[in-house]
Amino acid sequence: MKKGFLLFITFIFFYFISCKKKECQPFYVYDKIEWYSYKRNLDSIPPDLKDNAFLVGVFQGSIFTKIKDSDKLALLSSDDFNKSIVPISKYDQLNRLFCYNENLGVEGIATACLPFYNDILIFKKESKIIGIAKICFKCQQSTFTESSTNTNAFGAFEEIIKLEKIVYSK
Repeated sequence: MKKGFLLFITFIFFYFISCKKKECQPFYVYDKIEWYSYKRNLDSIPPDLKDNAFLVGVFQGSIFTKIKDSDKLALLSSDDFNKSIVPISKYDQLNRLFCYNENLGVEGIATACLPFYNDILIFKKESKIIGIAKICFKCQQSTFTESSTNTNAFGAFEEIIKLEKIVYSK
């Protein structure tokens, strides 16, 4: 009986040691975030948008899927997009969102909505672009480029809703 109890206690001890919480792994280590946001209401997308292959690529996902696409940033017209710098004061909140936590164990979120990526975050480190995030707040979907960390679970725990509140708050 004592051996069984001692064996049970030893098992419980090693079980809890192995469940040590792992730290959140950041998607990017950055010192600046540029934010491009489509100016128009999603209901007022111009009918001639189909004729603009560049904007279609931006909104539907084929452009800004690689760092090398960043040379096209200059093509984001000020008529169509607002460009701003995300204040450093918001970085702590953003760092808690833009990280992978192995303990949560969720991968890949699917929605029945076709994403329209009208918000683009450009992550920079020492003036060099290190990553790009494209966000569709309406569908709660996102894509991330060149992150060494798993980004598949982003949005599973309302991160996109929280992100929208952070970037759109004054």
